[in-house]
Amino acid sequence: MTDTPTQSPSGSEWDLLALHLQQLRLEAGEPSYGEIARRVARRRQEAGLGEHEARVARTTVYDVFRTGRARVNLELVREIVGVLGGGDQDVDSWAAECRRPPGPSAAPSPPETPAETAAPAWSPPSLRLVLVLMALCVVANLVGRFLVVQLKLPIHLDMVGTATAAIALGPWYGAGVGLASNLAGASVSGPESIPFALVNVAGALAWGYGVRRFAMGRSLPRFLGLNVVVALVCSALAVPLILWYLGSVNHTQDFLTVTLLELTGVREAAVALANLVVSLGDKIISGFLALVACSMLPLVLRRRTPLVLVSPDLGGPDA
Repeated sequence: MTDTPTQSPSGSEWDLLALHLQQLRLEAGEPSYGEIARRVARRRQEAGLGEHEARVARTTVYDVFRTGRARVNLELVREIVGVLGGGDQDVDSWAAECRRPPGPSAAPSPPETPAETAAPAWSPPSLRLVLVLMALCVVANLVGRFLVVQLKLPIHLDMVGTATAAIALGPWYGAGVGLASNLAGASVSGPESIPFALVNVAGALAWGYGVRRFAMGRSLPRFLGLNVVVALVCSALAVPLILWYLGSVNHTQDFLTVTLLELTGVREAAVALANLVVSLGDKIISGFLALVACSMLPLVLRRRTPLVLVSPDLGGPDA
């Protein structure tokens, strides 16, 4: 959920400036107001200010984007525009537009400019694009699983597509990809993969809600933590299935399980620890592969995804 300000009915002379700023924020990947404040503070420190002097409050930044204001701090506006990829010339033209005396010929033009430029930012991706991406994500899961089976790798790699769909489209789209992958994967791994669709769906929900609702994709450390959470969730569901449905571990965990069984003497503990270790490595690799994949998607899919590689400050693609 985002806290994008909406237009005030008060009709302040600075409303057009606020609307332009809101649009620029959308085009920059919709970073949070706290993130914008940190970028401004970082730029001030690079210019020679001390840490305390450079600090700017999140609420102060939020107020700049709010309509209905009687006055604005144009110097702060310039700093905010700079960290969002704009320039001083943008601020100058917006300020001049706000100060222009109202007249019969100018009356219709102010609302048109933000409305016309804002429309593409809120346009959802086409159904065809969504379906194509979901199909490609299913293929990515199947290819990953096929490689693991053929090469006997000690990971799974059957959730890269799930993570990509969950992050780029939403958690339930990712769940659909995960379910379809496990149903189709019966031809690769056998029918025993079907019950593990529950694990794939849970991973999709954790990745999707983690990025979109809890903003755990805004920095690399937070995204790493999200992958750890996904690994814990998936392992918690996979271990009972391994013990009760399969009755034994699969080839990717045999050696590790035997080693842990010798150390613990408890089969359930050995299976759980082995699965968790494998799951941690697998979900971290899968998550970061999905992060790279999402950063290369069309803008209509990236614009509404609060993801670190989309941020202009980190050199990712920009609008």
